[in-house]
Amino acid sequence: MDRIARVVREDENSITMGQQKDWYLVSYDIRDPKRLARTARCIGGYGSRVQYSMFRCRLTTRQLERLQWELTSTLALEDDLLIIGLCSRCAGQVRKKGNAKGWNVETVTFEVV
Repeated sequence: MDRIARVVREDENSITMGQQKDWYLVSYDIRDPKRLARTARCIGGYGSRVQYSMFRCRLTTRQLERLQWELTSTLALEDDLLIIGLCSRCAGQVRKKGNAKGWNVETVTFEVV
């Protein structure tokens, strides 16, 4: 499959290729170190790390479904995964301290298709 990088301009309420992107807070508790590393790499491909086992991701519905599908092959029954959807208003009220990145929407992003 050919992969083409495409520049996508977005603002807070934009729609990307027919699908709106929303913020998600993804957190996990993995018991096995190998599964922990695989899970972190997988989620890291969709968002940025907020804390050790917590990521923030801005995803379309399809991207969220794909992330969940990819994690089903990695996670065991003893592992925990928590995905919390945030509306744009809630994401705008997130408080940060220290070097934490804000939840503002970048004006230019790249999407690999």
